[in-house]
Amino acid sequence: MAAPISVLHVEDDSQFAELTRRGLERESAGISIETVANADAAFDRIAADRPDCVVSDYQMPGANGIEFLRELRADYPELPFILYTSKGSEAVASDAISAGVTDYIQKDATTGQYELLARRIEQAVARRRAERDYREIFEKVPAGIVVHDPETGEIVDANRRFCELLGHDHEDVIGMTVGDFSADEPSYEAAKGHSKIQQAAAGEPQRFTWRDQTSDGETFPVEVALERTTIGGQERVLAFVRDLSDDPGAVDAPD
Repeated sequence: MAAPISVLHVEDDSQFAELTRRGLERESAGISIETVANADAAFDRIAADRPDCVVSDYQMPGANGIEFLRELRADYPELPFILYTSKGSEAVASDAISAGVTDYIQKDATTGQYELLARRIEQAVARRRAERDYREIFEKVPAGIVVHDPETGEIVDANRRFCELLGHDHEDVIGMTVGDFSADEPSYEAAKGHSKIQQAAAGEPQRFTWRDQTSDGETFPVEVALERTTIGGQERVLAFVRDLSDDPGAVDAPD
């Protein structure tokens, strides 16, 4: 059975809010809804209850739905947010996307809108929960883990352990390529490392030894395993990096 989903509905029209509550709870027994009338009240409820998803109107007293979303993203960048409004236009949709909306649905008079809204809520929350579970595993693994863009070789994500190995902050690691943290020796040229990433991206898993370099210029041996994967719908190359500093049999030259 799927976990329950708590939804905060921000809607100043109490009659429409009640219709939405009934429609959603009819379509999905796992969804429970609380309604508030404006953004200020929504912030209080979010801080107190931490809902799984926010569904908001556009035209409301005080801050409109886009203004509310922009402010919300400063403190809750990952919280699923669905703009559910009768104010449908390309300009509103564009502003919503720029502000970080999860989904955008126009209100209509048909009962089918509640089924659509329920499915979009379930999908948004499922994606967020999967990302949260992925992140938890990502950070708990004792080895360094790096996510590479297969085309550029740039790092798009890395776990805490990898950052510790190099002595860099996470934000400094993002955007690095192999050449930025490899030993300055002929055997560990950036082109050779990038070639390994390309082979993994082509479906040929790689395992080899390498020599990384810390932010202080010290070098140390590592074992690297590369494999192709898909994260968030995008093709990536995942690198598992194991420190071999304490291994007397560590090989210094790449295989």
